[in-house]
Amino acid sequence: MIETAIETFGGPDGIWWLAGAYFSMVIGERLFYFARRPGEYNNRDALCSIGLNLMNSVIGIVVGFLLPLALYAWAYDSFRIMTIDQAWLAALIAFIVHEVAYYAEHRMGHRIGLMWAFHSIHHSSNEFNHSTAARGFFLDGKLQSAFALPAALLGVGPIVYFGVAAMKSAYGIWNHASYIGDLGLLEKVLATPRIHMVHHANQPQYIDRNYSQVLTVWDRMFGSFEPYREPPVVGLVNPVHDNNPLTAQFAGFSQLWARMKTADRLSDRLLYLWMPPEWSHDGVCRSDCPKHRAAMVPAA
Repeated sequence: MIETAIETFGGPDGIWWLAGAYFSMVIGERLFYFARRPGEYNNRDALCSIGLNLMNSVIGIVVGFLLPLALYAWAYDSFRIMTIDQAWLAALIAFIVHEVAYYAEHRMGHRIGLMWAFHSIHHSSNEFNHSTAARGFFLDGKLQSAFALPAALLGVGPIVYFGVAAMKSAYGIWNHASYIGDLGLLEKVLATPRIHMVHHANQPQYIDRNYSQVLTVWDRMFGSFEPYREPPVVGLVNPVHDNNPLTAQFAGFSQLWARMKTADRLSDRLLYLWMPPEWSHDGVCRSDCPKHRAAMVPAA
């Protein structure tokens, strides 16, 4: 069963299975709101998220899928030190490598200014639901393909690795569910919808927490775990209310450029591309400070 699922999601039709999972969950969630919570679903925000997803998919199919696949296959064919034939072992290694790669790239996406400009599009929705799951910019998350190479070197075939990655992405769509409550003991192990909603919140205690995709072990190991306590307020600290996908995709760049313009020196402006999003050249947290109540004071 696992072999079949991996071959399905990792094969040439995998992208269509993943798209089917996304739209099925979006439609199912919308029907749930229609029947059980009428008037509570933000249709315009959801349509913006879907539009951003479609634009991201069309524009980024080469950068986001074909190039990573080619890079992985080249590393696997040229440099692998062994070949893993047991499907369960290859899938387990693929899962662990992808989990760590996802965590590392995701954390960098929150802590490096330019990468946050890419990734903040995902956080720009003021709603938390399945449509938000695939909201993003086409360059976001692309370092994962480099971080995946250890799996190729260890002999995990491309179909297995990308099949596991696609199945994990399906889980990542599900954990944006707005209708799932407390799952008890699973909240301590898995990145459940409540745990991931914390990640999307803009309260100070929730910012830059819960980066993991499936297991919370990585957040616990590296000190970034935060349990669900008070109800999360979803969205950016400097909220975006643009539901036009043509312009909403540049919200992160607009906020980055606004921060850069506060500096007179070119060297300070360039530092905004590298430093964490709450950093400022003069230590002042202005009204558009994107991440924290207090800006990071620069070193003397």
